Amino acid sequence: MTSALIIGQPNVGKTSFLINFAYYLGIKKLRFMIRQPAGFVSTRTYELEQAYDELTSAKPHKTNNIQSIQLKLPVGKQDKDIRLVDSCGLVDEIHPQEYIRKSMAQTLKELMLSEIVLHIIDLNQLSSNQNLTKIDQEIYDFLKDESGYKILANKLDLDIDKSNLEKLSKIVDKRLLIPISAIYQEGFDKIKLFLLENI
Repeated sequence: MTSALIIGQPNVGKTSFLINFAYYLGIKKLRFMIRQPAGFVSTRTYELEQAYDELTSAKPHKTNNIQSIQLKLPVGKQDKDIRLVDSCGLVDEIHPQEYIRKSMAQTLKELMLSEIVLHIIDLNQLSSNQNLTKIDQEIYDFLKDESGYKILANKLDLDIDKSNLEKLSKIVDKRLLIPISAIYQEGFDKIKLFLLENI
């Protein structure tokens, strides 16, 4: 089954995107396969609201393992299966907590195995800076020539981000950009199309 990794810095909306994209596809219960950095695997099922309450937070590194859900993308009378993978947020520096460092290493390992990478960038973080952060730049440089790579420019719903989208399109290849709002499901039709083209 094809894997699509959601990657980016902490608190850019990776988990919110995963939950809302599943909801966009009509899924009401989310069955997660959770892989801890130590290698243990478990499953957990959440109702939509419960998933929001337990899996998202304003604090960084709420997601500190690899958690994935299997989705069916409708194509005519058939469905195509895809594994959508949520990951620990990556940071520029070495994190002081060993568990988070192991989680980030797990994310990088998953990056090497994934056929599709959805790189979420928070448009709100571009306000004072004309450049990408070091980690976002490294991800972009590593993947920009891969057919299964897209940048999801998130938080389009905030007023300040309209001009930041223009800034971002000058920094990266705008053909790789899909502007989205993970909360309001904006741009999800384009993401679905991109996933179907790459399965």
